[in-house]
Amino acid sequence: MSGCKIIRVKNILGELLSMPGGISREEAVHEAQALIEELREDCEKAVPVEITRLEDLVAVAGGSISALQLENLLDQVDPLLTLSGTFGSEVFDSVVKRFCDLAAGMRDKGITTTAPLKVHLSAMRLVYKNDVPEADCTAILAELSLIHKHYGIASHEGDPPGVLGGPLGAA
Repeated sequence: MSGCKIIRVKNILGELLSMPGGISREEAVHEAQALIEELREDCEKAVPVEITRLEDLVAVAGGSISALQLENLLDQVDPLLTLSGTFGSEVFDSVVKRFCDLAAGMRDKGITTTAPLKVHLSAMRLVYKNDVPEADCTAILAELSLIHKHYGIASHEGDPPGVLGGPLGAA
């Protein structure tokens, strides 16, 4: 996926693991997990704010979005992608990844309609912090995959092949 930036950040855990002595790997991992859990409440409050921010960016575009606006959307989705992977459910994380794949694919293919973006954003709202039955989650993911297939845009590779949005052409 183009447009992604990987930035290596120094952190205490990495430094402790590379130093002789210090604490054991298990202790460091346990400490890191505890620190992440301390952040959970604040981060979970940030998710709806991030979804709203993306919805606002799509709304500004109206019915047609430019490649530059799609690029901006991809830059702005990064915090939500991090939060969904760290604190979200597997389904929510998958919907966010599909949104990224869709925006990148639309940019690459010159697709300008905002309708599929709005559907993905609605799906994010639906599956985040709602007790959606597993069968409904499967149906939501399948419908998002149909949107990707309609526009010829592959979903992220973390999905199994077939209906749930794996690489197109794989079944």
